[in-house]
Amino acid sequence: MKSNIASNLYCVGLGMLLVSGSVMAATEYTGDKIQGVPVITQLDVSDLAAGKMHRFMFRSTETSIGQYWYVPVMVAKGAKPGKRVLLVAGVHGDELNPVAAVQETFASLDPSKMTGTAIGIMGASGQGLQNITRTWTINDLGGTQINPNRTWPGREDGNTVERHSWLITNYLIKGNVDAAIDHHTGGTGTDFAKFIFVYADSPESIALAKLFPTDQIMLDPGLPGTFEYALVTNGIPTVTTELGGSRTIVPEMVKMGVDGNANVLAHYGLIPADPKRPTSADTGVFIGNDLESVSAVAGGFVSVKVKPNDAVTKGQTVAVQRNGFGDIVHTYKATADGRVAIVGTDAASERGSEIVTILVNRESCTGGQCDYGTAEE
Repeated sequence: MKSNIASNLYCVGLGMLLVSGSVMAATEYTGDKIQGVPVITQLDVSDLAAGKMHRFMFRSTETSIGQYWYVPVMVAKGAKPGKRVLLVAGVHGDELNPVAAVQETFASLDPSKMTGTAIGIMGASGQGLQNITRTWTINDLGGTQINPNRTWPGREDGNTVERHSWLITNYLIKGNVDAAIDHHTGGTGTDFAKFIFVYADSPESIALAKLFPTDQIMLDPGLPGTFEYALVTNGIPTVTTELGGSRTIVPEMVKMGVDGNANVLAHYGLIPADPKRPTSADTGVFIGNDLESVSAVAGGFVSVKVKPNDAVTKGQTVAVQRNGFGDIVHTYKATADGRVAIVGTDAASERGSEIVTILVNRESCTGGQCDYGTAEE
């Protein structure tokens, strides 16, 4: 595993090409079609017909049986040139609200009336979506599980997941994107509040985060390997949304993504602004800079006493745990004042299982006090 310093250097070294690299080659077609959709190995939005909606299957790396993974891509290219905004879903395969949010956003767009280009990646982790899992399992020594959102911007000579990320970075994103939204949910076994991670040192990214009708925003220090970090540290404003829980499609959470997407597109002039569309100004958003996790210290059945976005105070009971006879073996308390960001949904919990995670706002984050902790992303 690379150190953070090494990861940062690699990310910057490769990522500078995302915004200042050589001129993109033309979109490259293989000549194949999947479900009637043309297959490409490289995208250059500048050579696509204006005022139209385009669909592609992006051919990525090979599977263990020598076939390819394909990523659905949509491009709404406006009638007039302008900013290019990327919407991403499915980096984790068990996170389905984001897929619906991106799909609904593109269904609402009319490229003939747009100024600029919207790009949608609907399923960035094909294997994860196929299996409805957070991780991507590669056939290495009997199977190794990899978190796809710790592999960006990828490696040309890396394992399957790292190369997949590298191909998307270099042949879909490079030269095509001015801003990006990476949509997520809590992983299997957790439920997230309406939440956004945003890099604390990127004012433009923070402005984008506030355009979503979210309940919570975390000003984070950045986590090397995440999609957000790979882009934002190389000049592309990016935020990571968390749209509730996993494995289901919940209209309320999808709507947060759809409304926020539209507000971001309007912010960059792609579509008209709608003053009736909600933002964080309408939600009483809580802004924090650290996460405090309450984890199980024993095995047993956990009853959580709080919900996502509940306000809590230090010392407040957030959960109780019982053994097989129903005896209380532990009472869990909030470790700080703040808002409940994540709730564990697996009642049968073992030592170390995540029970509740609280977003807090510390006065100072000096000396490494503030970190991602057990943040999902």
